[in-house]
Amino acid sequence: MVRLSWIFSGFIAAARADDDDGLSDFSNDLATDLAPLLVLFGDAVTKQFLRESTSYLDYLIFAMGPIGILTAMVSTIRVCGHSSLRAFIGRSQEGEGAVEAELCTSTSRDVCELFNRGGIARVLGRPNFLELVYAPRAGTEWSGHFFRHGEVSGGRSLNLSRLYFEGASKVGSSTGWRRTEGTVLERSTKKQTSTEDFAPNPNLSLNVGIVKRPKWVYMVIATTGVSLQVGVLVLAGVGVWVLGWNLNGGRTSASRHYAPVMFIAGTVLMCLGMWSCAYLIG
Repeated sequence: MVRLSWIFSGFIAAARADDDDGLSDFSNDLATDLAPLLVLFGDAVTKQFLRESTSYLDYLIFAMGPIGILTAMVSTIRVCGHSSLRAFIGRSQEGEGAVEAELCTSTSRDVCELFNRGGIARVLGRPNFLELVYAPRAGTEWSGHFFRHGEVSGGRSLNLSRLYFEGASKVGSSTGWRRTEGTVLERSTKKQTSTEDFAPNPNLSLNVGIVKRPKWVYMVIATTGVSLQVGVLVLAGVGVWVLGWNLNGGRTSASRHYAPVMFIAGTVLMCLGMWSCAYLIG
C-alpha cells in the first residue's frame, strides 16, 4: 500500500511538471497554434470584406485590423497589378471576369448577381432575368390607364420594368404642340436605346444585399481600431524608453533602441499598405 502511494505521488509530480511544461510551450507557441485558424478563416473573410468595402471608413477599418495581409496584397495585384506581378503570383492567365466576380462589387457583361438559397451569388455570364415593378397604388392617371392588364387586388399592380417606364413617359407627356429635333426614326431609335440602357446590369449586393448601418456605427468601429493601434505603439515606446521594459531582462542596445523603432515603423507602414490595398480594390 505504501509502495502504491509513493508511485501515485510520483505520477502526480510528473504530471504537474508535464502540465507546467505544456502550458509554457503553449504560451510560447500561441501565435503558431493560431496561425492555421487565421489562414483558414482569414482568406475568405478578407476577400468578402474587400469586396463589400465602398467607403473610406471601410478602408480604414480594414487597415486597423487586417486579418489576411498576404490575401490583401495578392488581391490588389489581381485587380490592378502589372502583368509581371500577376505572373509572379501565378495569375498571369486569369480573366477579368473571375477577378471581378471574386473581389469586386460591380457587375458587368461578364459578371452578374443572382438570388441563391436566400443569399446573393456572383456568377459569370449574363443570365435571362425578369425585372418587375410593383406599384402599391395605381390610382394615378397614368398608372390606372397603363396598368389595366397588370392590376392585382386592392388597386395595386405588378408589371415589367421596361413597360412601366415606357408607359409612364407616354401617358405623362403633354398633348399640346411642342418642338422636336431630328426625324421620327432618330427619335424612336434614341428613345429605344435610352430605355435599354436603363440598369443593364442590376446590382443586388449594393441595393439589397449589403445592409447599411448608420454612419456613427462605422465611426465608432474606426475610432476603436485607431485607438487600439495607437495604444499599442505608445505602449511599445513608453514601455522600453521610459519604463525600461525588456524581454527576459536583457538590456542590449538593439532591444532598447532598434526594436521599438522597427516595431512602430513596421506597424505604421503595414496599416498604410493595407489601406492602400483596400482603396485600390474599392
